[in-house]
Amino acid sequence: MKTMLILFAMVTLAFGNKSEDLTTIKATFDGAEEEIYYFIDEDDNVYSFDSINENANTKYNLTEKQYIGKTFNVTYKVETKTNELEEEYESYIIVKLELLK
Repeated sequence: MKTMLILFAMVTLAFGNKSEDLTTIKATFDGAEEEIYYFIDEDDNVYSFDSINENANTKYNLTEKQYIGKTFNVTYKVETKTNELEEEYESYIIVKLELLK
């Protein structure tokens, strides 16, 4: 099931905003696995983030289970990176988190 969600997120994100502008979504934290952070928005779209800005990570350590099920405003950017095979890919990076009450 998690694999299906990841695949859906990758397809959704691949056809999303290609610029490196900041985007903010309201989403619920679904957990972290192998240094990937998963969020689900109100429309059941799954977002997977490759990394988190140090400032956001210091404020909310998403490796702690206490944040699973909590809703955040997630501000992120998309960067194009190159892997060891010289292939380009998009990396989604959390730059700011705001816990909603």
